[in-house]
Amino acid sequence: MPTSLNLKLGAVLLVLTFAVTAPLLYGGALLVDKEGAEAGGEEAAGGEPPPAGGPVSVTLVAQNSRFDKGSIAASAGASVSVTLDNRDAGVPHNVAFYTTRSATQAIFKGEIITGPASQTFTFNAPSAPGSYFFRCDVHPDTMNGVFRVS
Repeated sequence: MPTSLNLKLGAVLLVLTFAVTAPLLYGGALLVDKEGAEAGGEEAAGGEPPPAGGPVSVTLVAQNSRFDKGSIAASAGASVSVTLDNRDAGVPHNVAFYTTRSATQAIFKGEIITGPASQTFTFNAPSAPGSYFFRCDVHPDTMNGVFRVS
């Protein structure tokens, strides 16, 4: 009888330990991933680190009122070409880059295009390294991301 009680107690303690530690481990993993991204650990949208000072070319797909990328990277002052591929039939989208999430000061604003359509925009990344913001001005809550300048 005491062995059966020990097994039950051990099983309960195992479940409780898992229930407490799993969310902590998951939260820690998210924090490490976020800190690595903020430290420049993410690659450019094309899967390669941005060339030092070189031009960057990115295709940003808009589909189901979402962008396919959550971040774009470029070197400070680099020429950035963004092709907006709007795959949402009859739906207007654009891509605009701002200094902050408040979107009060634009770095570049692309024109709104109704899909399906594609258009390429070229602008220069800010000269100061940092994290900036991009979004679709028509759907800012669901279509946005971070523009990392190194």
